[in-house]
Amino acid sequence: MVPLIGILTSIAMLIFWVGRAAKGAGHVVDAVEGIANLPRKLRYQKQAGRSGLDLVEDAREAAAVLMVSVARLCKERRVNDATQKAIEDLLVENMAWPKADAEEFILNIRWLTRDLKQPISTLRPMTNLLRKSVSGKEADDLAHMLTEVAICGGMASADQTQFIYKYRELMGLNARG
Repeated sequence: MVPLIGILTSIAMLIFWVGRAAKGAGHVVDAVEGIANLPRKLRYQKQAGRSGLDLVEDAREAAAVLMVSVARLCKERRVNDATQKAIEDLLVENMAWPKADAEEFILNIRWLTRDLKQPISTLRPMTNLLRKSVSGKEADDLAHMLTEVAICGGMASADQTQFIYKYRELMGLNARG
């Protein structure tokens, strides 16, 4: 009977240590997977940490941000329904934006830029993005669209006129006339 107890004890200890080794191996596998996924996690964290204007990556998005900014420089200091509709129409007609998505897209751009105290602060980052991806004619076309947004409710305000002038300057359009 004593040898049987010794054999059972040995088997129990063997099972215990094999289980511990398996858990340890599981931890090693988890660590290896964590290291292997680290670059993906870092890219996600970098992207997830972006906010506001950092999320704008496309020329059409940058153009929409500028149009919303011009609209916010009106005397009311907000985007009204008529201006919202004008921006949507410009996106659909001139930038091949799907009509079904235009309203929601502009609402997203308005939300994205809601915390900006000075709409003119969008100018430099958006023109930096646009200079890399649009032609001179497209930049000039956008200047005309910005003017259409500015005069949507009547006369453009001095702030809107200054914004459009500065846009043209940053895009190198003022030298052309």
